[in-house]
Parts: sequence; C-alpha cells; structure tokens
Amino acid sequence: MSPDKKLKIIHTEASPHWGGQEIRIFEEMKWFREQGHEMILVAPDDGTLYKRCKQEGFQVIPVYFTKPRTLLNVLIMLWVLWRLKPDVVGTHSSTDSWAGLTASYLLRVRKRVRFRHVSTKVRKNFLNGFQYKYLANLIITTGDCISTPISDIFCLQPNTIHTIPTGISLNEKIPNKESCRKMLLDELNLSNESRFIGQVSVLRSWKGLEELIDAYEIVSKRIDSLHLVIVGEGPPMRKVLEDKITKEDLGSIVHLVGHKENPLPYMRAFDAVILSSLKNEGIPQALLRAMSLGSCVIGTRVGGIPEIITHEVTGLLAEPGDEKSLAKQIQKALENYELANRLGENAELYVRSNFNWDMLGTRLLSLISD
Repeated sequence: MSPDKKLKIIHTEASPHWGGQEIRIFEEMKWFREQGHEMILVAPDDGTLYKRCKQEGFQVIPVYFTKPRTLLNVLIMLWVLWRLKPDVVGTHSSTDSWAGLTASYLLRVRKRVRFRHVSTKVRKNFLNGFQYKYLANLIITTGDCISTPISDIFCLQPNTIHTIPTGISLNEKIPNKESCRKMLLDELNLSNESRFIGQVSVLRSWKGLEELIDAYEIVSKRIDSLHLVIVGEGPPMRKVLEDKITKEDLGSIVHLVGHKENPLPYMRAFDAVILSSLKNEGIPQALLRAMSLGSCVIGTRVGGIPEIITHEVTGLLAEPGDEKSLAKQIQKALENYELANRLGENAELYVRSNFNWDMLGTRLLSLISD
C-alpha cells in the first residue's frame, strides 16, 4: 500500500478507565488524524476514553466488551467492520481483542493489530497462541520487556512483533518550577520551606503506593519539612491508603490530592518524581512526562522502567517492594542537588530525542501501511 494513502483505522478498547493505556490510544488517534487519516473508536460509552474522543470530534461507537458477551460482541464487530470497511483494526485489552480480531480476521481486514501495553505475563495456551499468531498479523508493544517474552512464548516471526513506546507531546509549555511550588504550597496550606516528592499514577495495588509511604517515612526522619504528594484516583486503593495514613498519623505530611487533568504543575513542584510499581509496567508515561520536564525521576526495576531509566544517568532505580532501597534512592536525590540536576538534564534530552510523537507515529504508520 502506498504510504501516502489515507487510512481508515478503528481502535477498540474495553476499559472504561483513564490511565496510560487509554492516554496512548487517545494521543495516537490525534496524531494520525493530524496526518489526514480517519480514526474511529469502539468502546463503552461510560468510559473516559469514549467521552474524551467524542469531545475531540472523533467518530465513536458504543460497545460494552465483557467476557460473557464475547459471541455477541463478535457479531456486533462483524456488523461494524462490514459497514465501515476499515484498512486497520487495532485492539488493546483482552475482551475487545477477542471480538475485534476475530471479526476482522473473518472479514479479512488488511491489518489486524494487537497492541499490548503492560508487562503482565501472557499465558502460553492454545487460545492465546491463536490470537497472537493467527488472528493478529501485527503486534505492537510499548516495551522490549513485553515484546521479547511474547515472541519467545509463541515463536513469532521477527517482522510480526515490534516495540513502539508511547510518544510524548513536546509542544506543551513547561510551567515555571517556582510558580508550581507556590501553587502546591497554597493548595496544601504549607509554609515556604516545605519540600515535595510525589507520584502520579492511577491508584492501584501494584503501583507500590503503600511501599512508597513506608519509604517516605524513613526519609522524612532525616529531611525536615518533606511532604509526599500522591496524584491520581482509584476508589478501592484510595481507601487503603487513607486508612494507612490515618493509622500512622501521617495526615499532615502525606497528601492524596486526587486526579488532576493536568498533572505537569505537580510534577514540576516535586524535587523527585517517583514510580514505585511492583509489577505490570510497560513504558510508563508518567515517568516520560516527568523526564521531559527535566525532573529527577526514581523508578523500580520493574517491566519497562529500566528501559528508560539508566541508573545514575537518566534517573535512579530501586528494588520493587523494598522500602529501604527506595528510601536510599530518594535520599540520594534530595541530598545531592548536583546529581539530581544532572539526572534531570540527561532525562530531558533522552526523552526529547527518543519519544516524540512524530518519530514514533511515523514508525507505526510505516508498519500498518506495509
């Protein structure tokens, strides 16, 4: 197919939530539309992604993808694809992938793409093998930590699976650090000598937030006026964290500020941006966004995090689930300004050179146009 041909691309997503995976789909759809391609989303209409795409002017089709409805959803997708005749179908979660890929396989859609965003192990069984080897004819993952195991498990041909991490919009105006600090000081009603570390993520059990609080408690005994700020939402885990904060009497120094539509000012206010995940991570967008701001970042040796953080070069790495290891790296960043500043500068250069959407979008476009 000519690379200049304008494509009709349908994305499917079962998740109603708004995290890194959904943000990736949204930003990718916007980039492709800017290149003149027709973008369509099939997703549950109570989900944030559906609502954001509708507000953005994309064509959206409401479908609830659940395991008990798989056969019905296959029939629905057959109707949708037969009617719209897309060049490409891209699926993202388990239940929408079974429906979307099965229907697109039966209708011989030219490019059937299975995206994989998280490093959770894919079980080796007949059904998964059938999906990855036959229903899909192109697999895109966000990190080598995902691509390599899938390729090994299902003995995939090298040209069928590719790593294309999520791009970062580099056109956003970078907020001034002091004005961001003042914003956060005012929001939390704190004195000017206060310092901040924080994490921006959906509140999930595997994001390591309890361990982060434990690490913070260790560091706060050595560094005065230090506050921990957690940006994000997730009702079940929020209750766990609130109970922990209350039990350990941390309410005045550990702050749950909820979901923020624009988390960049919070990242800029932090002396260190942390992602303390225990498992599942692909290439986390929160860290990439923080790195693009020149922030000092600290992550755990989980999933794709070590693919973007080279220890003591573009950030600092700690062992997952080990609050002492995490506390050691936090303390290192806070007590050595020159190191933290150098890591931030290196991180910004690295992300701006390797994770811009024009470069990554062009790579993806060449694969689906082939």
